[in-house]
Amino acid sequence: MRAHKSDGTCYRWWTATVEASEPDQVIVVTPAGHRLHTPDGDWTSKWAVRSYYWPDRWYSVLEVYQTDGTLAEIYVSINSPVEIDDTQLCYTDYELDVSRELPYPARIVDEDEFEEAASEYGYSDEFQQTCYRIANEALEIANHWVAKGVPNAGAQSLARD
Repeated sequence: MRAHKSDGTCYRWWTATVEASEPDQVIVVTPAGHRLHTPDGDWTSKWAVRSYYWPDRWYSVLEVYQTDGTLAEIYVSINSPVEIDDTQLCYTDYELDVSRELPYPARIVDEDEFEEAASEYGYSDEFQQTCYRIANEALEIANHWVAKGVPNAGAQSLARD
């Protein structure tokens, strides 16, 4: 898994396990305790995560689970459609997100980060409006998402770190 900034810089990468793969969707899982890498150093996630990616949608959906298996959050990242090859999934993160921390309703988050990215990368007014339109649609997605339950990490691994 590789997440990029809008200038193409990879800012986060990690190993995930493919849970399901169809031509129009890939679902990956990471167990609690998985390592995430950044240019500034690594860190360990305390959550298990099931992530849904599509090659034709401008968002991805994450089911975030506590170590006891309780669903903690539905997180929708506004990002480019995912690019998929045999060993990795890549996308560009536009910094605008939707978070539904249970039991509360979803809300748009990281607007300050989106504003900074818009300035730094020169997002047009039209592009910013599109991102907000998608984020508003993602509120409904997050509020009505039916989670599958805590991920099983016994699927096929993508590439090694």
